Amino acid sequence: MSKRPKFLAAENLARLAKWLRFLGYDTELYRAVGFNNKLRILKKDGRIYLTRCGKEAGSNIAFARKLIRSGNHLEQLREIIDFVAIDQKRIFTRCSICNSGLYDIKKEKIRELIPDYIYENHEEYRICRKCGKIYWKGSHFLEMKKTLEQIFKKIG
Repeated sequence: MSKRPKFLAAENLARLAKWLRFLGYDTELYRAVGFNNKLRILKKDGRIYLTRCGKEAGSNIAFARKLIRSGNHLEQLREIIDFVAIDQKRIFTRCSICNSGLYDIKKEKIRELIPDYIYENHEEYRICRKCGKIYWKGSHFLEMKKTLEQIFKKIG
């Protein structure tokens, strides 16, 4: 089995980065970081650079990259379909905000942090230990999962 790719997205690809994280892909996004510093990160971490900048994508420097042409994040996801796959075990295992891994947490431990309706209607929760964001499989989760499955069904 081949190693899962890791990505570094240009800052104008923030929504794509978020959706890659939903899929469980390690996707970094650095704001206000120069191209040379990005190159160091790419090489050090073995990442694929996702950019909308033709100049960066066309650079004669050796590094893995993909030029993204669309302005729509879902179309952008379709553009990199050769690099990614939908894996039910990995969906929603990374924080969409900071890219860290998510951990299961008992709902009693976060009682004061979530709305009553959510607490009463959901049993499974995940938390990001880095930024504190809490996730549960509500209607937003189901809609995003449905969108992802439609994208990959059209391709596959």
